[in-house]
Amino acid sequence: MMSDFLPERYQVVGDPDLGGFGSVIKCRDSHLERFVAIKTINDPSDTERMKDELAALMTLRSKHVVELFDVINYAEGNLAIVEEFIDGPSLNEVNNKITTVGELIKILWQIASGICEIHEHDIIHRDIKPGNMKIDKEGLVKIYDFGLSRKIDNAKTIGFKGTPIFAAPELYLQNVDFTKAIDTYAFAVTAMCLAKTPVPDELTRYPKILTSNPFDLSVIKLPSIVKELFFKCLDANPQARPPMKDVCDVLKKILLHNSHRALLISDNKKPVVLSATHKTESYNNPGVGSVEITYSGSEFYISDISGDVYVNNIRAKKRNLLPSSCVIILGPAGRTTTKRIFITFDLSHPEVVL
Repeated sequence: MMSDFLPERYQVVGDPDLGGFGSVIKCRDSHLERFVAIKTINDPSDTERMKDELAALMTLRSKHVVELFDVINYAEGNLAIVEEFIDGPSLNEVNNKITTVGELIKILWQIASGICEIHEHDIIHRDIKPGNMKIDKEGLVKIYDFGLSRKIDNAKTIGFKGTPIFAAPELYLQNVDFTKAIDTYAFAVTAMCLAKTPVPDELTRYPKILTSNPFDLSVIKLPSIVKELFFKCLDANPQARPPMKDVCDVLKKILLHNSHRALLISDNKKPVVLSATHKTESYNNPGVGSVEITYSGSEFYISDISGDVYVNNIRAKKRNLLPSSCVIILGPAGRTTTKRIFITFDLSHPEVVL
């Protein structure tokens, strides 16, 4: 029994959750007065897999990844991992409760953020799917089950492991180096499931080449830019898939639409705030130059321009995006007797509120 090798501080609560790889049991940590999940393996031959999971969790610190608390060594070199207990349902269990595009994009952004942070540590999860994610009491999505994870420098196929529908085509090959792009592929299939998209027949067999965008048939209708991006994530060529950072950024822009505020201060008018309620402001230095700055809902850019206009001493052009902080100058650069107008631009970056 699991309780035979547990330190006294861990008090078993309820029956273990049994799986093919191992078992997980809920315990109360009497020292820190919190619930934990303790994971063991069934077959000693899977010890290396448990060590891979342990190595990944020891490296990662992310609000969207389950947290490692402790490691228990017991008989014959076996390990048990003590993890954060997530008191909430898996994404499989809440799928039918996700009904609006806003709810869906907020969840997908959290998943993408978690995968981004996993990839920043040069770890490949290799088993991204709704069943390996839970939502905690605060509404945060948590990714867990790193039993198939690999470091980027040790990512080579030997034999197929994983869940077929979520597995990128390259995972079906032998002795092939794989990359972070396999998580990108699995993320897109996860998005299909959560958007209630009919699974194309092509995804059930190798080489999984799609001829049309499956997201066009989703019950939850995603914006065109998102559908196109997710379709690229399903490309049979891993090099053609976008990095998860790009996916995360696009979803974040949608979530933060019309939430930004930028402060403009110049020497010829009162300070101005550009936002969803005041999206355009113009400045003019007669006979020298003029500029119009516009907020699109996600970016600030130069919508109109004439004459000598510079941004951080670089000549500006129409449609130029403005950096987070800059100085816009109406007047020639360098030493000059021409009167110039200086406008400081500062953008406050909003955060996604979950």
